[in-house]
Amino acid sequence: MPGHLEAIVSLQKTLTELNAADERLNSIPDWMLELHEEHAGRKAEIDTVETEGNAAEHERREAEAALADAQEKQKRYQEQLGQVSTQREYGALLKEIDTTKNQISSNEKAALDATERKEEADRKLSEFREAFQDLDTRYGTELKKWESEKPAVAATVKQLSRRAEELRGAVPRNILVLFDRIFERGGGEALARVRKMQVVRGNPMFHCEVCSYNVRPQVLVEIRDQESLNQCDSCKRILYWEDEE
Repeated sequence: MPGHLEAIVSLQKTLTELNAADERLNSIPDWMLELHEEHAGRKAEIDTVETEGNAAEHERREAEAALADAQEKQKRYQEQLGQVSTQREYGALLKEIDTTKNQISSNEKAALDATERKEEADRKLSEFREAFQDLDTRYGTELKKWESEKPAVAATVKQLSRRAEELRGAVPRNILVLFDRIFERGGGEALARVRKMQVVRGNPMFHCEVCSYNVRPQVLVEIRDQESLNQCDSCKRILYWEDEE
């Protein structure tokens, strides 16, 4: 498969640069990664405490509503005591009153417990937010700096994308199909450089840089002098030669 090796090598290098630029554009840069993680961790703590406080407030309201219902029931039962005509009805009503008293006690305890948890969450939330202010300010400054750098990175992504399309247009479809299949299977690496190994009996040996499989001298000649597309017999990547200093 003669020719087009140079274009394939350029395409691989362009796609590698494109992937790196695209990842940089859509991720947090290394220089602010530590600050980002600290900021996210502190923010998560605040969100957790805020959620706990909201849950406690919700439980308090439910307990107070149930308490009001139970107190209203108790009031009605107390009013009915003077209206019963039999001992059996009287005993049943007393039993209902006792049950309601237990409900009142339980709901009072639940409301008090929820109130204390709400107050504790509010206290912690106030402390966390106060301690978070400086970190949040620093993070906002660094984030603004990163946002100012993004247009240049986006322009690089656009330029490399255009360059990749130009290179793809210069390569026959059958070769592109082969390249894309290996590129996908190889996790973004469709090529492998041929490297010189130790000399054996005065003759240099060559191998695939990716999998270290031996490359026959004839294959190297075809790659270097004829730009033929040859695949490694082991990892199946397309081999190329690059002069070493």
